[in-house]
Amino acid sequence: MAAHSAIYPHLTFTNTKEALEYYKNTFGAQNVVRLPVTAEAAAAMNVPTNVDFSQMTMHAAFTILGNWIYASDNFEGNDALTNSTRLLIDIDSDDAEKLAAAQSLYASLAKEPSVKITMPLADQGWGAKLAMFTDKYGLTWMLQIRSWSQPNHG
Repeated sequence: MAAHSAIYPHLTFTNTKEALEYYKNTFGAQNVVRLPVTAEAAAAMNVPTNVDFSQMTMHAAFTILGNWIYASDNFEGNDALTNSTRLLIDIDSDDAEKLAAAQSLYASLAKEPSVKITMPLADQGWGAKLAMFTDKYGLTWMLQIRSWSQPNHG
């Protein structure tokens, strides 16, 4: 039996708890799980005693259009989110339910003031429709809709 492995994006935020609410309300995130920092972890990370560590996030996970994304607070404080990394959500247009969900999400995001559409959803010439947009955290997302039964020439 072949082993299964996968790569999942893991994002760090200044306030992951707030980010989870944003993705839930704006992107329709589901399966949201958040583990706060425990007293033991706070002590091990030398979190100042005047900080409410229960509001900090040790680990979080959520799905957008069925894709898992992981997150936590940025405990080191030395790296910021940039748009040099883009999150691509690839949707199979042959699956009517997934296609409808992706189109609905895009229509909702196009109306959302905190989301900047940098490339409207349109045919790209390689058999896919593609859109690009940036969220309020500066993350650039790509939404690709294509038939998975056809070769991807993108």
